[in-house]
Amino acid sequence: MKETGSKLPKKERLLTGILLSVTVIMLIATMVSLFFFRRQMRMVNKPNEESERIYDKHYALIVDDPDDPLWTSVYSQMQAVGDTKNAYVELFGENLSTTYGKADLVRIAIESKVDGIILEAEESDEMTALIYKAGQQGIPVVTVLHDCVGSGRVSFVGINNYSFGNEYGTLILKAATEIRAMKESQEDAADEVHVLILLDGQSQDTSQSIVYAAVQENIEAAGDAAKKLVIETERINATSVFRTEERIRDIVQNKESLPDIIVCLNEQNTASIYQTLVDQNKVGQIYVIGYFDSETILRGIERKGIYATVTIGAQQLGTYCVEALDEYVNTGYVSDYFSVDFTCINAENVSEYLKKGEENETD
Repeated sequence: MKETGSKLPKKERLLTGILLSVTVIMLIATMVSLFFFRRQMRMVNKPNEESERIYDKHYALIVDDPDDPLWTSVYSQMQAVGDTKNAYVELFGENLSTTYGKADLVRIAIESKVDGIILEAEESDEMTALIYKAGQQGIPVVTVLHDCVGSGRVSFVGINNYSFGNEYGTLILKAATEIRAMKESQEDAADEVHVLILLDGQSQDTSQSIVYAAVQENIEAAGDAAKKLVIETERINATSVFRTEERIRDIVQNKESLPDIIVCLNEQNTASIYQTLVDQNKVGQIYVIGYFDSETILRGIERKGIYATVTIGAQQLGTYCVEALDEYVNTGYVSDYFSVDFTCINAENVSEYLKKGEENETD
């Protein structure tokens, strides 16, 4: 009798073998992948003695606008100096989902029991009380650029506002001389030069007043040249970039009251004025004297859209702040005031600063 076994047809046996082979290969691939994944995770989670560092001190930097190009440069220097003193400098308010005002950030820093605070202050009762509270809890405060007199802060790091104003006055007189010469060559009967100084409407300290007073004093000392200068000021609320740009656009578009010279005392207004002049195709029609040395401003000088700018030493500012705070933390004593240098940049030396910027990017 013929045997009826359970053998599969040859074709089906071949397909079954292929499926088993594929399954085995996939299983091996999965196991190998899992092995490498686990190995990689162990390497990631393994403490890196070189990168992991425990600092002795924690300092908080609190400023009006953490995204301001000035503070970006200053903070970078503060971190570098802090590392040499085993102090971690944290920029409070950066990358937060909620926006906090300076006063709230100071409160957070106090509650966090930081070892010291570097603060772009203001002369308000609230700020005075907070700085005093920090001092009472053993947290020294160093004010930077804007002071808060009578608050108990341990030191102030900033520029000499009177000298700063004198520098602006000198630049205004120089620009006015060039403008008059240009008007004479064009047989323009009007020899008056109109100057508009843009002030920060939010500023609550006396720094701008001192700068403006120094500008006036410098110009008045020029004698007859001062009589032909008409100086006006306007306060611009810097809390809204849109409103700032809108007001600056109004100034540039008003042909009847278009100033010959516009002086800006902060980086935002300088960049906005330059961009507006470019957009309105009025580059060269107004002499812009600005503040700070961001790449936008330096390129504006290079392209004759900005007459000159006055900038402070960001590295020096950052160094002095950390050193002043660290000295007080370690000794209980520190100088009451540190003066930071400032520099005038114009068409004659702008290439040097652009070259430095390019070198820093490649480092």
